[in-house]
Amino acid sequence: MATNNLSCDSITGITNAWYNELCNRLNLSTGYFQLFQPVIVPENNQELWAFIDLVPPKTLKFNYWYYHQPGFFGQYAAIADQLQLPESAFEKNIGQTTYAMWNSYLQSLPQPPPENTLPTVWFQWALLHAPAVANIGRSGLASEILLKSGRKALTPYQGPHAKSPDYSPAFPELFTILQVSPPIEFSFTCANGNPDVSNSWVTANDPNLFGMWTGSWCGFLINKKFAQSNISVSARFEQAAVVTITPGAWYDSGVLHLALASTSVPPWNSITAWDTWFGQDGVLNYAMGSVLAVDGLSLTLTSDAAFTSQEQAVLQSQASMGFWPMYCPSKPAVIKNRVSFDAGKMTITCQAAPGNPILIGGNVVRIGQYLGGN
Repeated sequence: MATNNLSCDSITGITNAWYNELCNRLNLSTGYFQLFQPVIVPENNQELWAFIDLVPPKTLKFNYWYYHQPGFFGQYAAIADQLQLPESAFEKNIGQTTYAMWNSYLQSLPQPPPENTLPTVWFQWALLHAPAVANIGRSGLASEILLKSGRKALTPYQGPHAKSPDYSPAFPELFTILQVSPPIEFSFTCANGNPDVSNSWVTANDPNLFGMWTGSWCGFLINKKFAQSNISVSARFEQAAVVTITPGAWYDSGVLHLALASTSVPPWNSITAWDTWFGQDGVLNYAMGSVLAVDGLSLTLTSDAAFTSQEQAVLQSQASMGFWPMYCPSKPAVIKNRVSFDAGKMTITCQAAPGNPILIGGNVVRIGQYLGGN
């Protein structure tokens, strides 16, 4: 098989057309949707959560063989550790004189007010004694309580006996959602496919990293030959659903909102910290808001490419790796891939047994949108 160093443009073009077709047929927005390459076939909570915890890259195709992404939990925990709101910051915000008066008032009380009531107690006192700083003081105290609460929620998930970061849905919940979701069936041909992704959320050319099969470099001659042939795909999902992802009890959106809202010290412990996570090349500019899950996948692909007998043998030997456009690696009793050739036409089939949720893509949002903003 020739392995010339050829351009990947042809594979990228048909994959972009497949991307547009999926968005069109499944009512997905090109402003958010991202393909997973290869697809994800979890069997339990840990496998499901390990993937949806990943911070998605800024690309239409999340090829996790290539993009080694950090975990959302790890970045969130690191941010919570970086934030600090010392008492000196509260004193600076309200002024030394007001700070001294406030402490005298607290000491005069029969007993200290519960910590979670301090913002309200302060505000009621400050409206009479320091109205100009009533709001900023209340905000500072509320932020201190928020950080303490956020760090406390993280404690069970850290250390030598840490719990695994959990999410909703859990695997059984995902299965239940799919059981009551509708089927989707459609066909696609490269002849009428639209490869233009310039209006998607990734406006630049978004390259493809795989060729015909999982792990195959897209520049191989066999892949170019395939991409330039007449290709048709018939796909059916017995159930399909877009499922929202929600972090578990370890997560507090208020902590992340506090971090994103200010670049200063405090709340950060260094002047470069905000840029590390939220700057132009920040680690946490995007998050996975939901995933596209399907069950009962059935796909048939045909191509009239003139493959040599040697190339046919290679393609048949790679069936277990899973083929374009879904890249579903074979899995005993779950996914079966077959390749056959007849009168110059190749046929590929992929069958996934019902009862096995498969993640084929997700909706990516900017971190500000993830927190309910723009």
